[in-house]
Amino acid sequence: MNITFYSNVTTKEEVLKHIPKLNEHNVRFVKLSDKELLTGECSDTQILIVDAMGVVDKEVISSMPQLKLIQSEGVGYQGVDVDFAEKCGVAVCNNKGVNDTAVAEDALLLMLGCLKNIITGHQSVYDGRQMEVKKASFGVIKELSQCTVGLIGFGDIARVTAKYCNALGARVIYSNRTRYKELEAEHNVEYCSIDELLRQADFVSLHVAVTDDTRKMADKSFFDKMKKDAYLINTSRGDLVDNEALLDALLEGKIAGAGLDVISPEPVQKDNILLDERIKSKLVLTPHIAGITNLTVEKIYRNIQENINRTISEMPLINRVK
Repeated sequence: MNITFYSNVTTKEEVLKHIPKLNEHNVRFVKLSDKELLTGECSDTQILIVDAMGVVDKEVISSMPQLKLIQSEGVGYQGVDVDFAEKCGVAVCNNKGVNDTAVAEDALLLMLGCLKNIITGHQSVYDGRQMEVKKASFGVIKELSQCTVGLIGFGDIARVTAKYCNALGARVIYSNRTRYKELEAEHNVEYCSIDELLRQADFVSLHVAVTDDTRKMADKSFFDKMKKDAYLINTSRGDLVDNEALLDALLEGKIAGAGLDVISPEPVQKDNILLDERIKSKLVLTPHIAGITNLTVEKIYRNIQENINRTISEMPLINRVK
C-alpha cells in the first residue's frame, strides 16, 4: 500500500514508533509547503494522511487516481475538498473525539489564567513587584464558581469543557445550531441563543468548526454584545475570530481579555496584530498545543492504523465524514 503523510509536524520516527507495521508499506513524508512534490512524485498514493491544517484540494485529489482514503491526523478537515473527494470515490475520515479532554483542559487553563491575571502576576514576581500586585488584587479576583461559562458549539470538546467547569461550580450555558435537549440534564447545561449567551457569559468559549457561516464570527458586533468584564476563549480555530475586531475590543475595554490557543494566520508571526504590546496584559496564550498531549497522539495513531487496516480489508471506516 502506498501511504503518504502530508504534514508539518509528523515525522517518520514518530509514526513508526506508534505504527511499526507501516514498515510493510511504501510510506512517504511530505511537508505542507511541498505541494508540487505531493502532486508529482506521490501520484500513486492510495492513502493520504494529512495534517488537520493541511489543504487537499481538487488538484491534489485529481493527481492521485489510486487514492482510496484521505485521513485527517486531527479532528479538523476544513482544508479537504470533501465533496470532490466523494465524487471521486475517495473516503474522508477524521479523528473525532481524540483530543476532547486535552483541549477542554486547555480551555479551563485559559479561563483560570484570565481570572487570576496570570500573565501580569507571573511577570510581577520577576520584576520584584509581587506585593504591589497582590495588594491590587485583594478582593478583586473572582472564582470560576461565580462565573457563567458560555459555550458556542456543543460537540465532544464543549461537553468535556462543561464537565470541568461544572466541577468547579460554574454555571454553564450553550448555544448550538442544533439544540440537544436530551443532553442538557446530563451535562448540567442550559440552552440559549447566541445573543443571550453573549449577554450573560463571563467566558465565551468557541467550540465550532470553521465554515462560511462561522469564519470571523467573533466580529465587532459579537464583542459589542459581550459584557465588559467578560473574556473570549478560543481553542478551536483562529479563523473564527476577526483579529482587528478583537484588538479594538481589548484596546477600547469592550471586553476584559482573551485566552487563545489559536491565532490566525498560522504559523503566528511577530507582526500579528494580536501581539500588540498594548494588550499583552489582557491575553493568555498557548501555542496551539491544546490537543497534542501524549494520550491524544496515541489515540490518533491507533485510529490511523485502524483505518489503514480497514481500507486494505475493504471494511467500513471509523469516523468517516464523507
